[in-house]
Amino acid sequence: MSEAQFREPDLRLGLIILGVVAAGFLGLFLFGPSKDTGRTAQDLGATVPGLLDRLSDGPSRAAATALQAAAPVDFGRLDFEAKRAIADGADEADLSSLLLEALFAQFRSQAVAIKIADSADYQTIMAGLATGLRTLKASDSEWCEGPQIAAFLTQNDEELVTSLLAEFPYGSPQYEWAMSWMASVLTIADSARGAPKRWSRPNFRDEAILQEQGLALGSEQWALALQVAAFANSEGVSYARMQEVIGGMDVCQLGIAVESVSARLPDDVRGRIWSDLMPDVMIGNTPYVMWRITDYFFIG
Repeated sequence: MSEAQFREPDLRLGLIILGVVAAGFLGLFLFGPSKDTGRTAQDLGATVPGLLDRLSDGPSRAAATALQAAAPVDFGRLDFEAKRAIADGADEADLSSLLLEALFAQFRSQAVAIKIADSADYQTIMAGLATGLRTLKASDSEWCEGPQIAAFLTQNDEELVTSLLAEFPYGSPQYEWAMSWMASVLTIADSARGAPKRWSRPNFRDEAILQEQGLALGSEQWALALQVAAFANSEGVSYARMQEVIGGMDVCQLGIAVESVSARLPDDVRGRIWSDLMPDVMIGNTPYVMWRITDYFFIG
């Protein structure tokens, strides 16, 4: 089976791999167009304040500023939508939903830049993710429960977007973490474009080192290792079987474990591994990612 056969992303399958490799909410990357109200940029530009004029909290402003630097065109669209919302009476909570939606959409947009990031920056992304997952685990959040991720798999795209946005209410700890983490991802993507790091494909030595570290972690956390093996062996059997296995997982613990393995890798190995995997994780290209993970670990 060739690599080219694994290049078609899918939102729901993307949610599976992101729930397993990182955290379920990362699957949020497709959004429908906003309804046209008939207003133009000329109507709003000089009379209505923009997004940064109305956002007052630090995490939101930092994330919006990072978006402006990394994706100025996308920020311009967001700012126009924010002006329309402000003209219709939107408050900061309403604007935060628009910002959060725009930020999650950047997972797909920034995937190419992330492919050329530095090894240390990959670990920064993973460490930031693990920080959020530890917070969720400490609070016994339902986000850590496999059934929550499995439930998302039954929703259509519109329902999925609504459900995931509802998990990050304005002013909540998870909202502030999401803003901070996404600002970090965008800053890393912007830096990578200015100073790209061209990674080769992972080689046999990289795979051997990754396997060694994965086995070491598995020996320390054998229950988690069994969960990963069950998921890997369910891939390709049936969609229902994958959902069933996900339902028994501790997603937060799994994401924390991935960060732990990543931190143990030599810089060059980590760079090649994540340059290969992270862009496809970000766009939700589950078949390719699962194919590569299976290849890395000889699963199945």
